[in-house]
Amino acid sequence: MDDKQIAELFAGLDAKFKSIDEKLGQTTKTVDDRLARALEQFTAKEDLGPYMQLTAREIYMAQQKRSLVEKLQAFRTSDIGKMTVKELLTSTSNIALPTMVQARAILELTGNWIDARELCMLADVPKGAGKTINTQVITMPAFDAWTEGSALSAADPTLTTRSITLLPFGKVTQISDLLANTSAINFVDMLGQVHGRCVQQGIFSYVMTAISAGAGGTISAGSGSTLTFTDVRNAIKTVAAAGVAPPDFIVTSPTNAWTAFSTSDAMTQYYGALNDIMRSGVGKVIHNVLGLDWYLDPYWDTLFPAGLKRLAYVGCKGISAVWGALQTEPQVEIYRLPTALANYVITHIDGGAIVGSANSLCKITYAS
Repeated sequence: MDDKQIAELFAGLDAKFKSIDEKLGQTTKTVDDRLARALEQFTAKEDLGPYMQLTAREIYMAQQKRSLVEKLQAFRTSDIGKMTVKELLTSTSNIALPTMVQARAILELTGNWIDARELCMLADVPKGAGKTINTQVITMPAFDAWTEGSALSAADPTLTTRSITLLPFGKVTQISDLLANTSAINFVDMLGQVHGRCVQQGIFSYVMTAISAGAGGTISAGSGSTLTFTDVRNAIKTVAAAGVAPPDFIVTSPTNAWTAFSTSDAMTQYYGALNDIMRSGVGKVIHNVLGLDWYLDPYWDTLFPAGLKRLAYVGCKGISAVWGALQTEPQVEIYRLPTALANYVITHIDGGAIVGSANSLCKITYAS
């Protein structure tokens, strides 16, 4: 091989190595660019700062709420959202209407009101179980102290059978001519909000009626007909003394809670903190006051009018009540009734509640 052939060989190898270096450089740059874009999108979309002070429940609710809001926002900006209800019902996109009403109804449950199912042990409903399901409630026994080298003695837990009757509830609305000619966006907002609140009221009513019927302990308000921290502390002692489990929630009305927070003890030392405590507003949860999560619902005064003399219930989450349902979220359907020449939208859920361990509950009532 002469010098010319050797020079051509090395020139070819140099060209190949250069090509390889260029491809490697482009690949590395592409990977670096993708990683940079992914990191930028993550940090821009997911600011973890607001989550740092939240409970696990609040994080889950915030994530679910954001997903629902994004879904509704996509509907508002789509061509479908620009139609009237009548146009949407007669088009091939009519499935979007009940889907969006359902999303708005769920948003009402997750964002604006308390969900009484959080207080309950959730009972799975087996397929084909029918309208009545049976579940077991276990009573927490006292702990055992053991001696090293001695045989352990086991004791069966105390089990109580509870039967839950499932009932359908919700709201149905006729789509009148007036509603049919409204914007689909307004229709979804109005009907979803109203129907979501009706489902929330139904859940709250069934759970609280079950708790009211089976509460074991009773405390009479020391001040007559107003709730105080002293009454709550006495209710906590009553539940704790029953040996079931330490209580961790209280359900009452916003009015009763405000009276307790603003008049109990020497409240002047708490005035600055009241802004933070009450900032969550009506229909929210105030966490860890006297060791309890405070569930405030304005529907309390409707369910328990003054004549029933109920101020609050103190209990244990997952023990005091049991909730069973065929669906985890409300279902929305649109159907036409030919004899009425009208369309209807119905939001419904099939569920029911029963008291769990009666001794895990204490009701606070008006003084006799």
